[in-house]
Amino acid sequence: MLHIIVNADDFGISHDVNTAICECFRKRIISSTTLMVNMPFADEAVEMAKSNGFDERVGLHLNLTSGMPMTQNIRRFKLFCKKDGRFNAAFEQNTCTRLRLGKKVSAAMYGEIDTQLHRYLEYGLPERHLDSHHHVHTDRAVYRVLMPLLHRYDIKSVRLSRNIYNHISMPKKLYKNRYNHTLRSRGLAKTDYFGSFRDFRENIDKIPDNSVVEIMLHPMYSSDGVLYDTHPPMSELTYFFA
Repeated sequence: MLHIIVNADDFGISHDVNTAICECFRKRIISSTTLMVNMPFADEAVEMAKSNGFDERVGLHLNLTSGMPMTQNIRRFKLFCKKDGRFNAAFEQNTCTRLRLGKKVSAAMYGEIDTQLHRYLEYGLPERHLDSHHHVHTDRAVYRVLMPLLHRYDIKSVRLSRNIYNHISMPKKLYKNRYNHTLRSRGLAKTDYFGSFRDFRENIDKIPDNSVVEIMLHPMYSSDGVLYDTHPPMSELTYFFA
């Protein structure tokens, strides 16, 4: 039998997403969520989590690609931010910058990650789990900066690089395997497999029994108020797990 953890990403990104995640907790569709502390609705998200009794299931959704950074220094660098100061995800568009960044850029990124981790702890959330928006924590340039901070802030677990898939190039597979091995060797990997609901549904027969699997969801509402996960209605997920 598989042990399945269903996590809702993007908590705090908007009021509608916050409400959708709360509904998913009430319906027992999800078992945890991760918070974007730099987003305008982060305070609301934490209040909702505490008032609805799931604040002990809220980790950090590290964000270096969307919205406004929490620190000024990182806004100076075009690899991270637009002229208006908002994140632009430019470093994510180039394999070289995903693997390596200069000292000044890395120092600015360190400051931003440090501030987001500090804010997460200020909220009094005990989960001490970390994943990230657009999976940036799996980029070598990011995790080399991130690793010392994980110890400093006593982060207990970190999401794997996606390892449930149909087809993937050998270089990507080798990179993912090495990254996941690093997490396991440091005691930070608490799951065996990670992927989206679609990944899981299409590859469930390949996952060994007794594995711990994390499934990533993005709860939101359609224009007519139907709860769904990015594309499929949430009813498809509940039917599958039932």
